[in-house]
Amino acid sequence: MFKNRVEYTLVFIYTLLYFLFFHNFFFFYLFLIVVALPFISFFVSRNIWKKSGAGISAPLTVIYGSGDMGVDFVTENTSRLPIPGIFLRFIAENAYYPNEEIQEMKLPLKTGRNSYRWNIQSVYSGRIVIKGIEVSMPDYLGLFVFKKEWPAQAAVSVIPPKDDIVMDIIENSFIQGEEQEANSTNSTEDVTRIKQFREYVPGDRMQRVNWKISAKHDTLYVKEYERLFNRTLTLLVELRRDSDSIGFLDELITAFYSAGEKLLEMEMPFRVCWYDCETNRFITENVDDNESFIEVLEQMYLMQSYTEYYAYEKYNEAGIGVNDRAVYFTSPSFEGADKHTLLGAYKESVVLICL
Repeated sequence: MFKNRVEYTLVFIYTLLYFLFFHNFFFFYLFLIVVALPFISFFVSRNIWKKSGAGISAPLTVIYGSGDMGVDFVTENTSRLPIPGIFLRFIAENAYYPNEEIQEMKLPLKTGRNSYRWNIQSVYSGRIVIKGIEVSMPDYLGLFVFKKEWPAQAAVSVIPPKDDIVMDIIENSFIQGEEQEANSTNSTEDVTRIKQFREYVPGDRMQRVNWKISAKHDTLYVKEYERLFNRTLTLLVELRRDSDSIGFLDELITAFYSAGEKLLEMEMPFRVCWYDCETNRFITENVDDNESFIEVLEQMYLMQSYTEYYAYEKYNEAGIGVNDRAVYFTSPSFEGADKHTLLGAYKESVVLICL
C-alpha cells in the first residue's frame, strides 16, 4: 500500500513537471487522467466491495491420517468487474488442547461465486475451528483499502487413528472375561445367552469356537450370543493434563477411540463417562453404533482439560454398581492402579485400568 502511494505520487509529480515545462495539451490531458484515476479507482472498487462477500465451508468430520483436510474459502462478486485480490484474515485453533494460529490468505475476486480449496494438516486429533477475523480489499491502484469484520466460521473434527495395541488389549480383556463367565454357567441350558451355533467363517474369532460340537461334526462351529456380555461396559476417560506436553491428551484420546472401535467391532454396546470441569458435571453417554460414538467424541472435543482425577472421583461417587465393568483411561501417575487391575499401557503415557 505505501509503495503504491509513493509510486503514484512520483507519477503525479513527473506529469505535472512535464506539463509545466512543455506546456502543451498532451501533457495537460495526461495530467488530468493521472489526477482522475484515483477517484475512478476508488468509486469503482467501492461499488465492487459493496457487492462482494466471502465465506468458509469445511467437512463435518475427517479421518486422522488420511491426508490433507480441505477447507473451502468461497468468494462472491455480483458486480460485472473482477478485482485482483481480496485478503482474508482468520484464526485456526484446536479448542481441545488449545492452540491457535493467525493466518492471512489472498484470493482473486472474480465475478460470480468461486471456491478455493485450502489444505491443512493437524498434528493432533481434536476439533479445528477456523474463525474469520477480517476481510479487506484494495482498490485497483492499491491506494485505498476497504475493510470490515468477517464473522465466518467453520469447524473440522479430526478423528484419531485406530491403534492395534489398544484394540488387542481390549479384545483380550473382554473376550477372556466373556469366556470365564460363560464357563462358570451351564451354557447348554442358558438359552438367553447362546443364540445358536453356526459354521465357522473366515473372520470369526477363535475364542468363540465350540470344540465339542466342532469335533462331532468334523468342522468348526462357533457360538452366537443373544447378549455378548451380561455386564455394562464403561469407558471412563480422564481428560487430565498430565504434563505441559499437549501430546499426552492426543495419545489418551487415541487409546480411548481405539478401544471404543474395538468394542463396536465386537458388537458390544458400551457407555462413555467423562467429567466436564466447566459445568461440574459427570457426563454419561450410551454408544450403540459408530455414529453415536463419533457424536460422543465430538462432545469430548469441546471439553476443557484439568489437573486432577475428577472423572475417577465422580465415577466412584455415582455408585454405578457392581454389575459394571469399566476401563479407565488415565496416566501412569495414577496411584489407584495395581498389577491386578492394569490392563496395559499405550506408548508409556496412557494406561488402561480395569475398575
